[in-house]
Amino acid sequence: MGIWETLGLDPKVHRLTALVGGGGKSSTMYAMARQAMDLGLRVVVTTTTHILPHPKLPLTGDPAALPALLAEHRVVTLGTYDARGKLTGAGDPATCLAVADVVLIEADGAKLRPLKAPADHEPVIPPACDAVIASAGLDCVGKPVEEICHRPERVCALLGVSPDHRITPADVASILSSPLGGRKSVGQAMAFRCLLNKADDDQQRAWGEEIKTLLAQQGIDSTITYYTEEERGGLCLF
Repeated sequence: MGIWETLGLDPKVHRLTALVGGGGKSSTMYAMARQAMDLGLRVVVTTTTHILPHPKLPLTGDPAALPALLAEHRVVTLGTYDARGKLTGAGDPATCLAVADVVLIEADGAKLRPLKAPADHEPVIPPACDAVIASAGLDCVGKPVEEICHRPERVCALLGVSPDHRITPADVASILSSPLGGRKSVGQAMAFRCLLNKADDDQQRAWGEEIKTLLAQQGIDSTITYYTEEERGGLCLF
């Protein structure tokens, strides 16, 4: 079973999909891009925030160049470099659907932290999105908010806890399901899924199962994932 099926999404239906949260966005985005490519689909990978470019994918900052690049390579990154050497968006992701079968958007940043609550300006989800995936790394469980979370002050406010509070599975479920957390800016027509990543051992998988049950009680579908060192960031996929 591929990552699309695991998430309960269909690349031919959920053509414009955004990824938010922390702990697994890039790895999942590239796994989705690879599977879509293997299905014969043309894929644009882009961002509405900032991402590191994939070293093996062709890159363009000109949406007009996409048709020729997609015809040759099938998966193309759309973005332009900023002063820090990261990519920012180039053009409206929704318009990319005129030339691509699937558009995958990293729509949030977490500075490599596994859990976050968004700031006022985050995430940047295009209103035309068909689906949103909110991710969290299971390695956050048992760690203090101030140590493990991105925007810890937002996490504390959302949960009503102090900075030294240690994250529980219930906390992760609360953050992912909250309209002030993982569900922020997700429209009613958008499919919403949660990704519980970094199930590296039996304990973390058990935490994942507990979070999955809590989310299911709210009618939210989620999946537990793990990426090997080679798979992280999608480096071995292209």
